[in-house]
Amino acid sequence: MKFFIVFFLILNFTNYLLAGAPPLNKVPIPPAPHSLVKTNHLIIGVEWDKNTLKDLLPKKLLNKSTITGGINIFNSKKKQAFSPLSGSYAWIDFSEKRKKEKLIIFSIYGPNKTINNVMKSVYNLNSYIGSNKVTLINDKAIATASINKKNVLNLLSSGIEKCSKSTGNDFLVTKFSTSEKIFKKVIWYSDEECIIKPEKVEFQGDFEKFKIKKMLWAKIQKNSEVIFDK
Repeated sequence: MKFFIVFFLILNFTNYLLAGAPPLNKVPIPPAPHSLVKTNHLIIGVEWDKNTLKDLLPKKLLNKSTITGGINIFNSKKKQAFSPLSGSYAWIDFSEKRKKEKLIIFSIYGPNKTINNVMKSVYNLNSYIGSNKVTLINDKAIATASINKKNVLNLLSSGIEKCSKSTGNDFLVTKFSTSEKIFKKVIWYSDEECIIKPEKVEFQGDFEKFKIKKMLWAKIQKNSEVIFDK
Protein backbone atom coordinates (compact mmCIF):
# COMPACT_ATOMS: atom_id res chain seq x y z
CA MET A 1 0.00 0.00 0.00
CA LYS A 2 2.84 2.39 0.90
CA PHE A 3 4.41 1.72 -2.49
CA PHE A 4 1.27 2.88 -4.34
CA ILE A 5 0.99 6.01 -2.20
CA VAL A 6 4.64 6.96 -2.90
CA PHE A 7 4.18 6.20 -6.60
CA PHE A 8 1.04 8.37 -6.73
CA LEU A 9 2.83 11.30 -5.05
CA ILE A 10 5.81 11.07 -7.43
CA LEU A 11 3.49 10.95 -10.44
CA ASN A 12 1.60 14.05 -9.30
CA PHE A 13 4.84 15.94 -8.63
CA THR A 14 6.17 15.06 -12.09
CA ASN A 15 2.95 16.28 -13.72
CA TYR A 16 3.21 19.52 -11.77
CA LEU A 17 6.76 20.11 -13.01
CA LEU A 18 5.81 19.35 -16.59
CA ALA A 19 2.81 21.69 -16.43
CA GLY A 20 5.08 24.56 -15.49
CA ALA A 21 7.77 23.76 -18.02
CA PRO A 22 8.02 25.49 -21.44
CA PRO A 23 6.67 23.54 -24.43
CA LEU A 24 9.07 20.97 -25.82
CA ASN A 25 10.89 21.82 -29.09
CA LYS A 26 9.92 25.48 -28.67
CA VAL A 27 13.11 27.42 -29.46
CA PRO A 28 12.93 31.06 -28.31
CA ILE A 29 13.38 33.67 -31.03
CA PRO A 30 16.37 35.95 -30.33
CA PRO A 31 15.61 39.71 -30.32
CA ALA A 32 16.24 41.90 -33.38
CA PRO A 33 18.40 43.09 -35.03
CA HIS A 34 19.51 39.79 -36.55
CA SER A 35 22.95 39.49 -38.11
CA LEU A 36 23.96 36.81 -40.63
CA VAL A 37 27.74 36.57 -41.08
CA LYS A 38 30.18 35.14 -43.63
CA THR A 39 27.48 34.73 -46.27
CA ASN A 40 28.13 34.16 -49.99
CA HIS A 41 25.50 35.39 -52.46
CA LEU A 42 24.57 34.99 -56.11
CA ILE A 43 22.12 37.71 -57.14
CA ILE A 44 20.55 37.92 -60.60
CA GLY A 45 18.43 40.84 -61.82
CA VAL A 46 15.56 39.95 -64.14
CA GLU A 47 12.64 41.25 -66.13
CA TRP A 48 9.63 39.23 -65.00
CA ASP A 49 6.92 37.84 -67.23
CA LYS A 50 4.14 40.08 -65.97
CA ASN A 51 1.39 37.53 -66.69
CA THR A 52 2.83 35.09 -64.12
CA LEU A 53 2.75 37.72 -61.36
CA LYS A 54 -0.73 39.23 -61.82
CA ASP A 55 -2.01 37.84 -58.50
CA LEU A 56 0.97 39.34 -56.67
CA LEU A 57 1.20 42.79 -58.26
CA PRO A 58 -0.08 45.84 -56.38
CA LYS A 59 -2.50 48.06 -58.33
CA LYS A 60 0.16 50.70 -58.80
CA LEU A 61 2.21 48.23 -60.87
CA LEU A 62 -0.58 46.68 -62.95
CA ASN A 63 -0.31 49.32 -65.67
CA LYS A 64 3.46 49.10 -65.97
CA SER A 65 4.59 47.36 -69.14
CA THR A 66 7.92 46.24 -67.67
CA ILE A 67 8.25 44.55 -64.26
CA THR A 68 11.82 44.15 -63.04
CA GLY A 69 13.28 42.60 -59.92
CA GLY A 70 15.64 39.79 -59.05
CA ILE A 71 16.60 36.72 -57.06
CA ASN A 72 19.11 36.43 -54.22
CA ILE A 73 20.42 33.05 -52.99
CA PHE A 74 22.95 32.81 -50.16
CA ASN A 75 24.40 30.52 -47.54
CA SER A 76 27.10 30.48 -44.88
CA LYS A 77 29.41 27.74 -43.62
CA LYS A 78 30.38 29.83 -40.60
CA LYS A 79 29.06 28.49 -37.28
CA GLN A 80 26.66 31.05 -35.82
CA ALA A 81 23.33 31.41 -34.00
CA PHE A 82 21.25 30.25 -36.99
CA SER A 83 23.53 27.48 -38.30
CA PRO A 84 23.10 25.72 -40.63
CA LEU A 85 22.20 28.99 -42.34
CA SER A 86 20.92 29.71 -45.84
CA GLY A 87 18.32 31.88 -47.51
CA SER A 88 16.83 32.95 -50.80
CA TYR A 89 14.19 35.38 -51.96
CA ALA A 90 12.76 36.88 -55.13
CA TRP A 91 11.50 40.42 -55.44
CA ILE A 92 9.76 42.96 -57.64
CA ASP A 93 11.25 46.46 -57.88
CA PHE A 94 8.86 48.67 -55.97
CA SER A 95 9.87 52.30 -55.42
CA GLU A 96 8.10 54.87 -53.30
CA LYS A 97 9.18 58.26 -51.93
CA ARG A 98 12.76 58.08 -53.21
CA LYS A 99 13.35 54.71 -51.53
CA LYS A 100 14.28 51.77 -53.70
CA GLU A 101 12.07 49.12 -52.21
CA LYS A 102 11.82 45.41 -53.03
CA LEU A 103 8.44 43.72 -52.82
CA ILE A 104 9.16 40.11 -51.77
CA ILE A 105 7.22 37.50 -53.76
CA PHE A 106 8.69 34.38 -52.14
CA SER A 107 11.45 33.36 -49.76
CA ILE A 108 13.10 30.18 -48.49
CA TYR A 109 15.09 30.06 -45.23
CA GLY A 110 16.66 27.16 -43.35
CA PRO A 111 17.53 24.40 -42.86
CA ASN A 112 17.75 25.78 -39.31
CA LYS A 113 14.12 26.15 -38.17
CA THR A 114 14.84 29.18 -35.99
CA ILE A 115 15.94 31.40 -38.89
CA ASN A 116 12.75 30.45 -40.74
CA ASN A 117 10.65 31.28 -37.66
CA VAL A 118 12.44 34.63 -37.34
CA MET A 119 11.63 35.53 -40.94
CA LYS A 120 7.97 34.62 -40.48
CA SER A 121 7.34 35.90 -36.96
CA VAL A 122 9.56 38.99 -36.84
CA TYR A 123 9.76 40.11 -40.47
CA ASN A 124 6.33 38.96 -41.67
CA LEU A 125 7.70 36.93 -44.57
CA ASN A 126 5.63 34.06 -45.94
CA SER A 127 8.77 31.94 -45.88
CA TYR A 128 9.17 28.29 -46.87
CA ILE A 129 11.57 26.20 -44.84
CA GLY A 130 14.26 24.73 -47.07
CA SER A 131 17.91 24.74 -47.99
CA ASN A 132 19.95 27.02 -50.25
CA LYS A 133 23.49 26.70 -51.52
CA VAL A 134 25.97 28.92 -53.39
CA THR A 135 29.07 27.36 -54.95
CA LEU A 136 31.88 29.57 -56.30
CA ILE A 137 34.30 27.72 -58.59
CA ASN A 138 36.97 29.67 -60.45
CA ASP A 139 34.95 32.25 -62.41
CA LYS A 140 31.60 30.48 -62.06
CA ALA A 141 28.80 30.82 -59.53
CA ILE A 142 26.12 28.18 -59.08
CA ALA A 143 23.19 28.55 -56.69
CA THR A 144 20.30 26.26 -55.82
CA ALA A 145 17.24 26.41 -53.59
CA SER A 146 15.23 23.42 -52.43
CA ILE A 147 12.09 22.64 -50.42
CA ASN A 148 11.59 19.17 -48.92
CA LYS A 149 14.89 18.17 -50.58
CA LYS A 150 13.47 18.97 -54.05
CA ASN A 151 15.05 21.66 -56.20
CA VAL A 152 12.77 24.59 -56.95
CA LEU A 153 15.30 27.11 -58.23
CA ASN A 154 18.66 27.00 -60.05
CA LEU A 155 20.91 29.95 -60.93
CA LEU A 156 24.10 29.99 -62.98
CA SER A 157 26.53 32.80 -63.81
CA SER A 158 30.11 33.02 -65.04
CA GLY A 159 32.83 35.46 -66.03
CA ILE A 160 33.71 37.26 -62.79
CA GLU A 161 35.15 40.77 -63.12
CA LYS A 162 35.40 44.17 -61.41
CA CYS A 163 35.60 43.06 -57.78
CA SER A 164 35.68 45.49 -54.85
CA LYS A 165 34.49 45.98 -51.29
CA SER A 166 30.88 47.04 -51.10
CA THR A 167 28.16 48.13 -48.70
CA GLY A 168 24.53 49.14 -49.05
CA ASN A 169 21.00 48.72 -47.79
CA ASP A 170 17.66 47.50 -49.06
CA PHE A 171 14.08 48.00 -47.96
CA LEU A 172 12.27 44.68 -48.18
CA VAL A 173 8.50 45.14 -48.45
CA THR A 174 7.00 42.03 -46.85
CA LYS A 175 3.35 43.02 -46.90
CA PHE A 176 1.43 45.54 -49.00
CA SER A 177 -2.23 46.46 -49.34
CA THR A 178 -4.32 49.60 -49.76
CA SER A 179 -4.39 50.00 -45.98
CA GLU A 180 -1.02 48.62 -44.88
CA LYS A 181 2.62 48.42 -45.87
CA ILE A 182 5.26 46.57 -43.87
CA PHE A 183 8.91 46.91 -44.79
CA LYS A 184 12.19 46.11 -43.10
CA LYS A 185 15.57 47.71 -43.63
CA VAL A 186 18.42 45.34 -44.44
CA ILE A 187 22.02 46.56 -44.24
CA TRP A 188 24.83 44.58 -45.83
CA TYR A 189 28.62 44.69 -45.99
CA SER A 190 30.62 42.59 -48.43
CA ASP A 191 34.37 41.95 -48.43
CA GLU A 192 34.19 41.37 -52.18
CA GLU A 193 31.42 42.15 -54.66
CA CYS A 194 31.96 41.18 -58.30
CA ILE A 195 30.07 41.70 -61.53
CA ILE A 196 29.28 38.43 -63.28
CA LYS A 197 27.38 37.45 -66.42
CA PRO A 198 23.99 35.76 -65.81
CA GLU A 199 23.49 32.51 -67.71
CA LYS A 200 20.50 30.67 -66.26
CA VAL A 201 17.45 31.14 -64.06
CA GLU A 202 15.39 27.95 -63.83
CA PHE A 203 12.25 27.40 -61.74
CA GLN A 204 11.08 23.88 -60.94
CA GLY A 205 8.29 22.08 -59.08
CA ASP A 206 5.93 24.40 -57.19
CA PHE A 207 7.85 27.40 -58.51
CA GLU A 208 7.36 26.63 -62.21
CA LYS A 209 4.59 29.23 -62.26
CA PHE A 210 7.22 31.98 -62.08
CA LYS A 211 8.59 33.00 -65.48
CA ILE A 212 11.10 35.61 -66.58
CA LYS A 213 11.44 37.39 -69.91
CA LYS A 214 15.17 37.97 -69.65
CA MET A 215 18.14 38.22 -67.33
CA LEU A 216 19.44 41.76 -66.88
CA TRP A 217 22.52 41.61 -64.64
CA ALA A 218 24.23 39.54 -61.96
CA LYS A 219 26.70 39.89 -59.11
CA ILE A 220 28.27 37.80 -56.38
CA GLN A 221 29.06 38.87 -52.85
CA LYS A 222 31.67 37.07 -50.76
CA ASN A 223 32.12 37.03 -46.97
CA SER A 224 29.19 39.33 -46.37
CA GLU A 225 27.38 40.39 -43.25
CA VAL A 226 23.63 40.93 -43.59
CA ILE A 227 21.82 42.76 -40.80
CA PHE A 228 18.02 42.68 -40.57
CA ASP A 229 17.10 45.84 -38.69
CA LYS A 230 14.46 46.12 -35.95
